[in-house]
Amino acid sequence: MASFKDCIDIAIKDKKISADVARQILEAEDQNAAIDDVLGNLSRQRREGAIQAVRIAEAASLMDSHPKGLYDGLVSLMTKDPDALAGYKNVEYLGRYYEGKYHSLFADAMSRFKTKMLGFSQDEEGLNKLVKAIYGEAIDDPEIEQFAKQWLQVTEVMRKDFNARGGSISKNERWFMPQHHDATAIEKMGLEEWKVYIRPLLDTDFMFDDAGQPLARQGQVDDPIDEALDSVYETITTHGLNKVKELKVPRLGKKLSRKGSERRFLYFKNADSWIAYQNKFGRGDVFTTLTDHMNSMANDVALMEVFGPNPETTFRALKSRAESQKALTNRQKYFSESIYNVVSGKVNQGELTGVSDFMQTTRNLLTSAFLGKAFLSAISDTGFEAITANYNNIPAFKVMSRKMSLLNPANKADRVFAAKIGLISENAMRASSGNRYSDIYGTGMSTKIAEGVMRASMLQPWTEMGRKAFGMEFSSMLAENFGKTIDELDDSVKRAFETYGIKEADWNLFRSSKPLDYKGAKFADMMKPGGVKFHQMIMSETDYAVPSPDARVKAITTGGLGRGTIEGQGWRSVMMLKSFPLTIATTHLYRAAFQASNGQKLQYGGLLLATTTVLGGIALQAKDIAAGREPRPIDNPKFFAAALIQGGGLGIFGDYAFSDVNR
Repeated sequence: MASFKDCIDIAIKDKKISADVARQILEAEDQNAAIDDVLGNLSRQRREGAIQAVRIAEAASLMDSHPKGLYDGLVSLMTKDPDALAGYKNVEYLGRYYEGKYHSLFADAMSRFKTKMLGFSQDEEGLNKLVKAIYGEAIDDPEIEQFAKQWLQVTEVMRKDFNARGGSISKNERWFMPQHHDATAIEKMGLEEWKVYIRPLLDTDFMFDDAGQPLARQGQVDDPIDEALDSVYETITTHGLNKVKELKVPRLGKKLSRKGSERRFLYFKNADSWIAYQNKFGRGDVFTTLTDHMNSMANDVALMEVFGPNPETTFRALKSRAESQKALTNRQKYFSESIYNVVSGKVNQGELTGVSDFMQTTRNLLTSAFLGKAFLSAISDTGFEAITANYNNIPAFKVMSRKMSLLNPANKADRVFAAKIGLISENAMRASSGNRYSDIYGTGMSTKIAEGVMRASMLQPWTEMGRKAFGMEFSSMLAENFGKTIDELDDSVKRAFETYGIKEADWNLFRSSKPLDYKGAKFADMMKPGGVKFHQMIMSETDYAVPSPDARVKAITTGGLGRGTIEGQGWRSVMMLKSFPLTIATTHLYRAAFQASNGQKLQYGGLLLATTTVLGGIALQAKDIAAGREPRPIDNPKFFAAALIQGGGLGIFGDYAFSDVNR
């Protein structure tokens, strides 16, 4: 197994970093922190190369350390390890940590501006005021003015996080908001007409090339702004596929580390200019534009923290390393590639936007039709919550009580508080609850219809409040144990710490932070120093408590194929409504099968079987009543088969066990 030092020696040999830089990194107590200290003053290109070399070395060392081999080591760098053997951070759940961090800083605004009336109503007037306040224009709402200040603080935090991991976004006082570009609408308008439309809206004095030089310089014969807009148009309409060739001015680069700079290339003159463009090409959804930007930046930061400024290069290097040692089967090669495509966002790319939008719209509408009673299937969440709570030494009744409290529409303060301690505001992401069962995507009317069905059926609040309740009680349990050393903790807590690589030093640092007091209870704040591993633990266990698909499941349901491709859309249609049973199989069934002893396997598996079967039976009876049918008799053997299937995550297929006709 190659050590971190061995990999650093290779980086020196390849002249990626100097011997002096390597020595300072290796001698540092915290090698990750040393990157910023040692490499901060290097040129951008040298700094990116040095950070890339260190990240490859670190990732290779972690991959080699996995007890089950290189394949499991590689996949566990991208998503959680179901065998609980990795003990190191991964891209997916690290991304959720940064989502939680950014949401916590903007929680009050997200609560104010989230969609209402089942997702069909939005405070457009208030959002336009927010845009104006962000651009420094006077408005008549002090609360929104405060939200604008918070947004500017969040964007600065995101920029610094991005740069600290190898990015290169220069601070520019004239960049305020991201833009959403509807590629189909822009391509339909055409290049020349699009340039004529957008150019008067732009503040060209603040548009720079890749070297940081203003494009609108005096004494130039050609028009670099026009050439730059050609490149921007091509990037938007090809979804970035033009980057496989050399670009003209500005050279926007291929590395993820340059992605943030590219996003900040277009500067609008004022709020009205930004709003005009957003309404025409951004589908007018200001709130989604802001939340999507936070979530995208969170994922990019996490991807670079694990895989470096050029994640694709690191992944290819690690995959090749495993292949050279005959450690990957053909299936494992494809599946690891699919998982990388999920965590890197490549599954949402592709050229066939028209075909993609049509097929996605069709699936959204079909999903909304199928999942009208999904809330009744989600009754089984209560069982999963209780099992996972007990597994982690959390009183199940506290989780249930917290969930009921959060479901109270008047209890807004508790929901905002949950976001402020790092629990992601999932209601900010459209149809997040529906994605437990099927792939719902987009911002158009079909997505709003699907979201409306999820909310009207109570699935959306039931899912989100279940996740928040479990996370809050886990946080409370940790805070209650702050006075204990790691050796004094309950065995189930110590087992959880071991699973997520939490050492004594990690616990001592985290428990030295001051817990938050809220309504007479104490909560651990995962946004405090040392909270990253604890956040990863809580979010991972929350996916057991309220089963939600992770990158492994999404790699299966998408095939790792681009959304804008024929094969990608075809596979998504084949896998429609398969997410939830796959999630149950990769979480609870896998955990039951891999308990340490046969006795523990029987205990966990028996509890899982009994709980889900009982709750599955209740769900079936509730469905009968909701459909106006006579509830099926519980003394029929078919009832137990249907209840087992229903509670086990197969949802609508539970009815088929009770039917003489294959519907």
